Amino acid sequence: MKREQILSLIAEIDDLLNALNMVVKEIEEKKREFSDKEPDQFILRALGSLLHDFYTIIEDIFELISSEMNGVRLDSFDWHKRLLNKMTLEIPGLRPAVISKRLKEMLDEYLRFRHVFRNVYGYLLQWERMKPLLEKAGAVYERFEEEIERFKDFLRELAEKM
Repeated sequence: MKREQILSLIAEIDDLLNALNMVVKEIEEKKREFSDKEPDQFILRALGSLLHDFYTIIEDIFELISSEMNGVRLDSFDWHKRLLNKMTLEIPGLRPAVISKRLKEMLDEYLRFRHVFRNVYGYLLQWERMKPLLEKAGAVYERFEEEIERFKDFLRELAEKM
């Protein structure tokens, strides 16, 4: 990779992190609003959309890293799961792991929810399954932000060497 490509990758990651931050703020607001009451079906669908966006933005960051650094876009039937796993792998001579295995486990819950959200009718969404994801989203985001910042530090060091 050229220096310009690395710096561009960092800027694109930052842009997506800003979008993720906005989604997390919205989740945090709604989480407080529904901490002691169950939302109606319409609101449940809206909350599902926030959880969908939460993971989709994270996955967009992973896709960007994979395509820019590895030159590969996955397209197999299980590419979402493979991409998440790939981010935990150190690729010697190319890059360190982007995220920890622990964070992968946490994100896998959001990946699975997104799959459900995309593939079932909204009236089938269940509050008792969504509430824990909403409650943990802020902490998962903080951990993701920490780990992605470490990866961006690696990218900055790489750019400086060029």
